[in-house]
Amino acid sequence: MMPCRRKIAIRDTGEGITMAPSRRVLEAAALLRLGSMAFLLFVLILSVFVAPVVIPPESALGQIVEDFLISLMLVSGAIAVSDRRYAVIPLGIVAVVFTAVRWTGGFAQAEMTPTIRAAALLFALAILALVIAIKVFGKGAKVRDRLWGAIALYMLLGVIWAVAYEFVSLRMPGAYTGIEPGGKGQAYQWIWIYFSFSTLTTVGYGDITPVARIARSLSNMEALIGQLYPAIVLARLVSLPAEDTRDDEES
Repeated sequence: MMPCRRKIAIRDTGEGITMAPSRRVLEAAALLRLGSMAFLLFVLILSVFVAPVVIPPESALGQIVEDFLISLMLVSGAIAVSDRRYAVIPLGIVAVVFTAVRWTGGFAQAEMTPTIRAAALLFALAILALVIAIKVFGKGAKVRDRLWGAIALYMLLGVIWAVAYEFVSLRMPGAYTGIEPGGKGQAYQWIWIYFSFSTLTTVGYGDITPVARIARSLSNMEALIGQLYPAIVLARLVSLPAEDTRDDEES
């Protein structure tokens, strides 16, 4: 039995054959998803390299900008994976919950507020990383989608571990040495970004040292992922032509 193929509606306008509106809508949606993946990478670059330098993270404005940029990450990530409904719905729910917790927590003065905000951020970024990983390593994505997504996912892993270090430091004061007083305020300040990416890239300047067992375990895990990730991404990209050829033969 011959496999069933989807028919594409074609319209003859007398001046040539043009694509039906449904095809144009699909192409526009694909371009929007690709642009959203690139925008996600752009927002990550702003959050990691620009915002902590331009705006003091400890200030109220820094906290607002941080929450705004993370909200943009979640929205752009949801659009980027909008072709996968099973990923969009959970990410959309997480985005709403995160926005409520972070923005209301930003105006609260309770002692546990920084910990709750960090936990909400950690959960939201973990879900975002999961759906981006599905997009990057799953089937059906364009090569450009995979490239932008792979870079964004790598940076996102660094941010996630920065939040994890922040959370551990809030729950276990003294888990890290070399942290200046007041350096463990709102979730993922520049000092945790710095420590996380120096660990992810295995640079390890030695100015900040994990001393608690869970802190050391997190650092070892991040360093291992930082070494394995480029090899895994490269292997996945190399395998794409073979998969495309096999799919064409099966169809």
